[in-house]
Amino acid sequence: MSNGWIKLHRKTLDNPIVMKDTDHLAVWMWLLLNATHSDHDTIYEGERITLKAGQFITGRKIISKELKINESKIQRILKTFEIEQQIEQQTNPRCRLISILRWTDYQLDEQQSEQQVNNKRTLNNKTKNNKKDIYAQEFEKLWLLVPKKVSKKKAYQKYILAVKKKDHDEIYTAFKNQVDNNWKDTDPKFTPALDVWLNNERWDDAVIKPTVQTVTKKKQFRLLPSGMYKGFCAKCADAMYLKADEFYKSSPCCGVEFVPEQPKVYKSKDYTEETLNSIIKVCE
Repeated sequence: MSNGWIKLHRKTLDNPIVMKDTDHLAVWMWLLLNATHSDHDTIYEGERITLKAGQFITGRKIISKELKINESKIQRILKTFEIEQQIEQQTNPRCRLISILRWTDYQLDEQQSEQQVNNKRTLNNKTKNNKKDIYAQEFEKLWLLVPKKVSKKKAYQKYILAVKKKDHDEIYTAFKNQVDNNWKDTDPKFTPALDVWLNNERWDDAVIKPTVQTVTKKKQFRLLPSGMYKGFCAKCADAMYLKADEFYKSSPCCGVEFVPEQPKVYKSKDYTEETLNSIIKVCE
């Protein structure tokens, strides 16, 4: 048992059970040093058994003698390790079979450890490549919806950042709804580029679902080269430049609807004195 060596992971320092005091640490180190490193057969309670790596047969008297710690404390320490799931014990009046739990976590040989690292690295690379493939496929589906197809490479970069904040399905659904509703009758060159839309996180923009009435009304307004529509306040006749979703709002000046043609608004100077007097008389 004195041949070979064991690994001692720095994580041991973070274990409050093992690091409780020097006796706990000494017992833990003794268990690690005496545990078997490979399977072998032995006799326990009159029967042949196969000890697995991390197991061994001992007794508290042996541990007490070698570490010069009294037997009662050895018993308490072993019981604590068992309760805290550091070890398992099977005892009889003469000896006990101790199994160190998670032995292989820290005691694999260098070749096995290197192989595990390589396997994990390969798995991570495959996962990373699979994610890239999935991102690329999902982006292409989104790109098919884009009315103004510009800056595709930049849009893909913004998409990779966006899916870390929002699920692809939510981004796709939000963009499709805005294409089908908000920009339905808008010239593609006046719709937002996908990279801008993603960068500004516009998946939370309100969706304006056009009704027959609003679609008809929208067609009555003059579409300007800028992509805006020209309308007028129905009360004061001031000209307004409207976005596609602003036809249904009230004018900021008078709080009334917009109309496509400038209405005739009569001001006080347009009335004759006779007309004003007749209006006053009616009001009286």
